[in-house]
Amino acid sequence: MKPSLFALLVLCAVAFAQNKQNVTVKSFTDTKTGKKHKIFSTEDRTWFMQDLGNYAWDAAMKACPTDWRLPNNEDWKRLEGFLAMHPELREEFRKGAKIKEKAIPEDGIKPSSGYWWSATESEEIPGGAYFHFMYDGFNDFYDGYDPKDAQRAVRCVKD
Repeated sequence: MKPSLFALLVLCAVAFAQNKQNVTVKSFTDTKTGKKHKIFSTEDRTWFMQDLGNYAWDAAMKACPTDWRLPNNEDWKRLEGFLAMHPELREEFRKGAKIKEKAIPEDGIKPSSGYWWSATESEEIPGGAYFHFMYDGFNDFYDGYDPKDAQRAVRCVKD
């Protein structure tokens, strides 16, 4: 094996090992409500592990505790990449969902594992906003948009 190829393989192995570090799920107590929430940290954000509740979009924008916020589309994309490297955490994230959709194969609806509002407003429909969701058994997040009066779950994020 050529030395440069060997060096590249070693660098890739080290980078992979660093990305596979264990992620610890901790708890956070909201000082306003006294409620405890499970949280975990990525490289640059801290996320709720469970849904805060189900809200229409305007209420969802105000639902997070002080210093926390509703994630935008960019936050969701970053989280998807992070969870791809941590499948054990992805499963726990998925299990904390409050809104789930049952499969209706004849209508082409797959079982989902949660619908979460995004802070990003939709350009596709007036008065709408994006939401993100996962299908059971799949690794990716998907997005859609709904009228802001639809009920979707809230996961809070902190920079």
